[in-house]
Amino acid sequence: MCHKGYQSDGHNSMWGNYNCDSPWPLVKSAIQAMVEIEAQPDFVLWTGDNAPHTDDPQPNFSVIFNSLSNITGELRTAFHPSIPVLPVLGNHDAFPKDDYPVAGKEFYGKYLTEGGWSALLPPEAQQEFVNGGYYSYRLDSGVMLLVVNTNLYYAFNTLGIDVPDPCGQFAWLRSKLQLARDEKFKVIITAHAPPGYFERQALVPFFNGSYNNAYVDLLNDFGGVILVQIYGHEHTDSFKLFSGPKGEIESVALLAPSVTPWHASVFGGTAINPSVRLYHYTPSEILDYFQYHLNLSLVISSPERMLNTTGDSSLEAGNETEIPKWELFYQARETYGLSSLSTINMASLFKQLESNDTLFQKYYLFNSAGYNNGMCDSSCKKNHICAIAYLKIHDVVHCMHFKSPRPHILSYEHLSKFGKELAGNFHKSNASQLIITLVVVSMALTAVLAVVLAVMLVMVVVKRSRMVPAERSFPILDLSKPHWQNYRKLP
Repeated sequence: MCHKGYQSDGHNSMWGNYNCDSPWPLVKSAIQAMVEIEAQPDFVLWTGDNAPHTDDPQPNFSVIFNSLSNITGELRTAFHPSIPVLPVLGNHDAFPKDDYPVAGKEFYGKYLTEGGWSALLPPEAQQEFVNGGYYSYRLDSGVMLLVVNTNLYYAFNTLGIDVPDPCGQFAWLRSKLQLARDEKFKVIITAHAPPGYFERQALVPFFNGSYNNAYVDLLNDFGGVILVQIYGHEHTDSFKLFSGPKGEIESVALLAPSVTPWHASVFGGTAINPSVRLYHYTPSEILDYFQYHLNLSLVISSPERMLNTTGDSSLEAGNETEIPKWELFYQARETYGLSSLSTINMASLFKQLESNDTLFQKYYLFNSAGYNNGMCDSSCKKNHICAIAYLKIHDVVHCMHFKSPRPHILSYEHLSKFGKELAGNFHKSNASQLIITLVVVSMALTAVLAVVLAVMLVMVVVKRSRMVPAERSFPILDLSKPHWQNYRKLP
């Protein structure tokens, strides 16, 4: 649906527009595009967020579980039953949004029963999932997938912020990483929200500060066993480098653009062209990815694809007749001149982006999946560079060349209503981080900005290459937000 305060001109294509969440035909066409790109993947990774970006009304659990069930059905129909579909919880997959309890098997168990995920996860994964929305899955390739519920650490999660290890997830993650080290296999870590900061506004944190540092330090301790990290949430195309205390790069996190085209204007957000991604990998290395997108501006300009959506009228699921063309936008290895997407090569790419502005401007266009935001000036570029290279607040502040203000400089009386709500969501130990963020980013915010540009549903599909036996691959898909009225249970 289109959002209050962000309404379009009353016309919409069958596959949406840049001011709206994904209509159901866009979701279905994205899944179909994945199948056409690679029908026999190793697995499908679905990284969360399935409800609309709305606060009035905010989607409740009936809406959320129906949407989970609907998308589960689409994926199970599209891909062969032997192909694992592995779901991840997003911050908008809870009601109220962002709030995940630090314990409660009944809460997490409902995603299996009412959300339909019991049809996706094997019994051993279900046993882990009910402990806190996290689980492990051993792939046929020998790689272990670790699905992490980072919503427990999310800055806007108001539950359990005084708990050192919510749901015991840190202890579980450490034990799995130690197992990988002992038995000498690699892991793929995936979650909805990444740690660190948003590259389009580098002082906007995703995690509560204490959790952010603990998470980053833990993964840096086991960088040698991490094949790659894959996150959603941002809607944009970027990556992050996990660096040890001496600056050594331990692992890399890859972020793919979303299917939802919605222009999240909060904190420097952007509209994007709906996107899916195909990765190629071996059990020891990420080799390449192919980024596909749907150029929505061309779809919208086609008169036969226009609908009148004035007054939030809805597309009925299943009424679409013509599938738009998803096209290859770019290939990472070819575009960036890399032999692979190994940690070392991605660190080298970062250095090139710093020094080569022509290459950086190309990356910047990719960041919004081809949606044209113009050129990225030096201030804009600094945000991207700092968010890619640094994941902790003091490092980011130093990179941005800001001096940390004293906490008393900005009082609550100087904050907007949204700023006060934001402050209330941060742990007391995170107060200095909050002050830095509010001052440096100049947060004279209003209540209309009450939704952080989170909300991403990414699906990764992994396949075994027929051409090179040792090489496998997986596409990434972000299916955020089918049309509001289509969230009822489908037959």
